[in-house]
Order: sequence, then structure tokens, then C-alpha cells
Amino acid sequence: MVSFESISMKNIFPLSFTGKEKKISYEDLSSLNELLRSGLSIRNALRLLKTKRNEVIFESLLDELGSGRMVEEAIDRYLPKKLALYIRPLVRSMTFADALDLSLSFYEKGKENEKALEKAILYPFILLFVSLSALYLFDAYGLDTILEMLRSFNTDLSSFSTVRILLRIVVYVFYIGLLAGIGAFLYFSKDRNIALFYIFCSRYLPNSIFQIYYCEEFVSLFLICLEQGYRTKEALSILKALHNKPVVSFLAFHLDEKLLQGATLKEASVQSYYDESLSRFINVAVYTNEFSRILSDYVKVSRQRIAASMKRLATVIQIASYLMIGAVIVFIYQVLFLPMQAIISF
Repeated sequence: MVSFESISMKNIFPLSFTGKEKKISYEDLSSLNELLRSGLSIRNALRLLKTKRNEVIFESLLDELGSGRMVEEAIDRYLPKKLALYIRPLVRSMTFADALDLSLSFYEKGKENEKALEKAILYPFILLFVSLSALYLFDAYGLDTILEMLRSFNTDLSSFSTVRILLRIVVYVFYIGLLAGIGAFLYFSKDRNIALFYIFCSRYLPNSIFQIYYCEEFVSLFLICLEQGYRTKEALSILKALHNKPVVSFLAFHLDEKLLQGATLKEASVQSYYDESLSRFINVAVYTNEFSRILSDYVKVSRQRIAASMKRLATVIQIASYLMIGAVIVFIYQVLFLPMQAIISF
């Protein structure tokens, strides 16, 4: 007979119902990485980082490691998805400590790029959306009241009807475009589709901002590998394995293929899939002793080009928003003064 004392709460309630974490937090993984880089073993690092918040996971990991299981196998189910997408392919060709270190660097670089892009375009698009939504609400709920008032003065409203039709066309075109944009984003956010879209842009829109953005991301991750001591061939193999970064993987594959065919790095970079300026930077870099520094300069220049393009786009969107708001204010101003003009003419 099983005694009540022998039944632990962990046996009654699975991990998902204990109130503890289901995944290792990003902060814990960053701290674990620091301890592993300092030379501590994985077991000692887990013991040092164990807290009440993560003790269920860390105790489970320590038990599994003690039974002889490999760390990459034991920790896999506890990895947050955003980092597991990097770590899982990398542990096939390197130690868990190296895979974790690279994955954190890749993830932080991706967040940095996304944050810069979001900062550049988020405000203008929000401004445009709010402006057009205000126009829609004004047309749907405010304009009819004003027009009814004007009809009592026997005012000719034909011109205002034309303006109203134009207003509705602008608003509907925007919302249809917004829905189409969201649909396109969802479609091309899938791994295979984004790579196909990149191929299309490379062939028919060379040196577009889209191509520059992904070439900059590819070089940024390539430099991280070089800075951590990997050779060019090893770095490309690592990047090819990043299936959560399909365009980066695609670019690494084609560069590696050319190198395997006997081409030099300079020759291999002259492809339609690569930004033309990247080939020029590589051409200079291969003849100097500062290869990484010159590629870092390419990253800086590309970011400046991306920022300039995003700034121009943001300016256009802001001007369009201000013009629409201004046009509506002028329209309302004229509408409100029509009764006064009718009284004066009467």
C-alpha cells in the first residue's frame, strides 16, 4: 500500500500545473552562457543559477544529466521557441555551450535589426491608420448630421457629395491595401515563401531595400561567427543550418556552393542574390588584413542606407497623413460657414 507521504505534489500535478516555469527564461540562458564561457561545467552552472522560480526545471535537468543523458537532449524541451530555433540545428555540429553562445548572439542581432526597423516605420503607419480611421468615422457618423443641417438652408450640396465620394475612395483603397499588405506579410513570412520572394526581388528589383536588408543580416551573422573564431567555411556551414532564417541560409548556401566549385570569395560574391556593394566591399577586404573590419563597415553603410530609405518612406507617409487631415479641416471649415453664407445671400 502506498503511503500518503510518498506521493509528492510533483507526481500529482505535472509541470504545467505546478505554477513553475515551463521554459527556461532568456535571462537564465544568458546567465548560463556566461558561466559556461567562464569554464564552469553545466552541472555546477545549473546549481549556481537555481532559484525558486526555475528549480523544477533545473532539478529535472540535473537529474537527467546525472543519469548520463546529453545536455542538448535533456534541455531541448525546456528551451524557449525563439532560441530553440537557433540552438537545435547548431548542436548537431558543435557543443551545447558553443551553440548557446552563438544562438544568443544571433538572437540579439535579430532583435536589434527588428527594433530599428520597427522604430523607423511604426509611428508613420500608426499616424496614417489613425488619420484614415478618423476620416472613416467622420464620414460614417458626423458628416450626415452636418449635411442635413445644410439642406434646411436649401444649399447646393453637389460639390460636397463629390468630395464625400473621393473621401470614401481614399479610405477604402487604404483599408483594402492594408488587408492586402497583412495577407502578403502572412504569406511571405513562411520560410519557403520569403526565400522565393527574395529571389524575385534579386532578379527583378536588384539592390532594393529588401535585398540590402537581408544581405546586411547575412553579413552581421557571418561576422559573429568569424569573431568567435570560426573560419569562413565553418561560418557558412553554421549559417546554412539556420532554417529559421531562410534568406540567410539561402545566401550562405549559394556562397558556399561557389567556393566549393573553386571560385574565390570575391568571385563567389558576384551573384544576383547579393547586394552589389557587398561584392565591392569583399573585393577590398580580401586584399587587406582587416577582412572583418571592412565587412563591419559594409554593415554600417547598409544600415545607414536602410535608415535613409525608411526615413524617406516615413516622411512620405507623414506628409500624406498631414495633407489628409488638413484637407478634412478645410472641408469642415467650409461646410460650417455655408449656413452663414446662405443667410447673408438671403
